[in-house]
Amino acid sequence: MPKIDAYEGIIFDYGGVLVHHQTAEDQTRMADILGIPIPSFNQLYWSDLRLVYDKGLLSAKEYWQAVAAAGQSALNEAQIDELTELDVVSWMHYDESMWEWIGALRAAGKRLAMLSNMPRDLGEALRHRTRRFDSFDHVTLSYELKAAKPEAVIYQDCLAGLGTSAAQTLFLDDRQVNIEAAEKLGIHGRQFTSREEVLPALI
Repeated sequence: MPKIDAYEGIIFDYGGVLVHHQTAEDQTRMADILGIPIPSFNQLYWSDLRLVYDKGLLSAKEYWQAVAAAGQSALNEAQIDELTELDVVSWMHYDESMWEWIGALRAAGKRLAMLSNMPRDLGEALRHRTRRFDSFDHVTLSYELKAAKPEAVIYQDCLAGLGTSAAQTLFLDDRQVNIEAAEKLGIHGRQFTSREEVLPALI
């Protein structure tokens, strides 16, 4: 794998790369509201419904109602609002060391993009409650395109917005299937297993 200096542009996934995954406490709080055990919660949360939600084809209310129904539960409006907020906050455990690295890459003249599957509720919270998107030259989010990784169109949108060639661009994502989809388009990919493993290999 070439060092980071070999690339003009770097595309970052969000969850599992720039922020830590949900904690056990995050999951427990949501599972308790739904009234279902953690193993069932994880299975239903990450079912095919999640990708539809990430594409912006389901509202938060529709998503959580569907999760509840699949778990033989039911929710009122206040519970749906609470679940939506807990879900958003659960994806804001920032890995500040990664954001510091992003700052260093910007200072070095690299072009940077974020490419993420995320629901509208999270994307809009990041946009309006934080300035995290300001760190990037371009941001591609699944709910805005009605498409999600590993679909080719979402990579093409990100690459066009970033303005670098595929051959001069590195993509970091924690899921190998997403890396493979990027590589089919000529983008260099590296699976982000952990900061401790990946960054020393690139810097």
